[in-house]
Amino acid sequence: MDTTPIAQFLCKANRAGYGNAETVETTESDGSHSITYTEDGWSFHDNYFGGEPFGGREVIFHNRHAVWMMTYFGGAVEKAPNIGELYSFLKSALLKFPEDLPLRGPSSFSDGDWNYTCDISGDMSSFIGKERIEFKNNVLFITHFNGGLVDIQ
Repeated sequence: MDTTPIAQFLCKANRAGYGNAETVETTESDGSHSITYTEDGWSFHDNYFGGEPFGGREVIFHNRHAVWMMTYFGGAVEKAPNIGELYSFLKSALLKFPEDLPLRGPSSFSDGDWNYTCDISGDMSSFIGKERIEFKNNVLFITHFNGGLVDIQ
């Protein structure tokens, strides 16, 4: 299956998603948080629990049919003294995703003493990955994620 339309839609959803300062999150009755984006028969639903640590999943639907998903789990590896800065930096990194594989952020991104890395094996159809954030060469944050195409038959 050609995953190009899914990747193109995910780019749009990511620009309107968690990294965007204007994004509105909905708190669900189960205590989870959701971010949604819809356009031309496509819809994106990001739903997660927690803060430190956190876990969740993203699903892309085409004409109300789930076609792609990703699960993720992670957070600060220790009580980071600058947790607000950490998440602000993460949001910046997530908006710099590669257009051909817009799963999380870029393979690497730095801003001052902050460094973000993202390693991915696979492609949009099936992947596994890990992102991490370091501050002054100390690892403060790790997230694992995996996913791919679903129910395409």
